[in-house]
Amino acid sequence: MAEEPDKLGEIGQYLPEGEEIIGRHKVGSYEIVTTTERVNCVRKFPPTFIEIDYSDISSLQHITTIKWNELSKAILQTGFALAIYLNDVGKPFIKPLRDIINTIHTSLGDVLPVEFLMSATIIFSALAGIYSLAQFIPSMRGYFRISRKSGAPLIISTSMGFDLKLLIREIESEMRRKKMISGGLIKEKEPEKEDPIKMKLEVQTILAQKIEDLNNTRVIMLSAKSEKHTPVMANMLDLLINKNNMGGVYLSITKPSDSIMTAIKEANVSTDDIFFIDCISRMAGKIAEKNEQVVYVENPSSLEEISMYLDRMLSRVKAPKKFLMLDSLSSLLIYNTDKSVKEFTHYMINKIRLDQIMGVILTIEKKEAEDLIRTLSPMCDVNIKF
Repeated sequence: MAEEPDKLGEIGQYLPEGEEIIGRHKVGSYEIVTTTERVNCVRKFPPTFIEIDYSDISSLQHITTIKWNELSKAILQTGFALAIYLNDVGKPFIKPLRDIINTIHTSLGDVLPVEFLMSATIIFSALAGIYSLAQFIPSMRGYFRISRKSGAPLIISTSMGFDLKLLIREIESEMRRKKMISGGLIKEKEPEKEDPIKMKLEVQTILAQKIEDLNNTRVIMLSAKSEKHTPVMANMLDLLINKNNMGGVYLSITKPSDSIMTAIKEANVSTDDIFFIDCISRMAGKIAEKNEQVVYVENPSSLEEISMYLDRMLSRVKAPKKFLMLDSLSSLLIYNTDKSVKEFTHYMINKIRLDQIMGVILTIEKKEAEDLIRTLSPMCDVNIKF
């Protein structure tokens, strides 16, 4: 039986609203969640998130190619190192080696530390043997490969266990279902969604009630459930850009910048004076065509790189009144420790106040983020929970 979204922990935030979860699997170093729309792959170290639509999958393979050549190299290299070591750390080889060096140049044999060269040879050969062995051992488990039509394949070192077989069965089943839907053989079930107009009015009403004077407000924290994240974000930007003529920088940690841009445009909010620091696209291998409004950070744990780009992107904003939006605090916690996120957020809030700009901190309601939100809330002028 598939796990419920609230039991999925940190990976649950990557699942778009209304998407039905099929199953969760531990495959190699990845946590993989299959849904009715895609395969979501998360690895904690190094931090990686990859989502693959079923329509983008060309093939699934588990390949076991044992690297016997690496085993042979490991035996030869470690054997060579052992042979020298057992011969009194290579003493029988020292004189012949010095003679060879003397044939090159008469005085080199007395100058070069031949004993040191023999010790270095032992260490180098032993390390090379260990490296070759490290290449051989994983090959005995095999590799699971998801080939994609639009990008590089995802390759995971893992054995062909029950969990992997179940994952392959789920993916193949969903791929067949998608083909049948596209062929008109079956109809896709429409997920039940909250009325978007009603939700938009609710968000607008709460913002109007809680934020009486935007000019005298510096830092706002907005906390919302995952299904309300997009309307909260879009209506906040509408308030900042359309109603207060601001421009600003959007720090995107939850979704790629192109997805955010699409949502903003659908809300009739201009993106002409918004600049993005995108922390997701490069990690997910989804960098679009060059865009002067976007800079791509390696991953959300690169806090120093993010800090470096803040001033650069804020300087590009044309509007006299500027804002800085962090989306989202709970996403940042996935890739960083509580301490580093707290320090980074303190830095951002101090920068917002010193530069006299508007700051908005978004967070998706997660149990893991509760303590951090309680710590940071007193530093904000307005705290709104949707």
